[in-house]
Amino acid sequence: MPKQTYKVCLCFRRRFKLSDSEPPPDIKKLFSRYSENDVMTAEHLQRFMVEVQGDDKVTKAEAEAVVDATIKDLKHVVIFYRKVLNLDAFFRYLLSDSNPPLPFPPKVCLLQKF
Repeated sequence: MPKQTYKVCLCFRRRFKLSDSEPPPDIKKLFSRYSENDVMTAEHLQRFMVEVQGDDKVTKAEAEAVVDATIKDLKHVVIFYRKVLNLDAFFRYLLSDSNPPLPFPPKVCLLQKF
């Protein structure tokens, strides 16, 4: 958990723990729809990118590269790991720089599909 330190009156330090943001309910529904057993593989991510984000040209290799990059950002030492995303990793991917924004105006409303 990240921490933030402030100096108070030039002689004391005050340290606060920053809470991680929890994914909103819409993201949880989206993740449960495109995952299996609470994990998202590269195939699931590719299907999400095609159906929700409208990226028809994404390949399985590109989805695997996104999964690998997201896992690498979350873990310092990557020795043994499964190439899957959990809810937290998926949420961090959605907020990361490697996920470009959707075009405006959107072609379909994402919330109507639920």
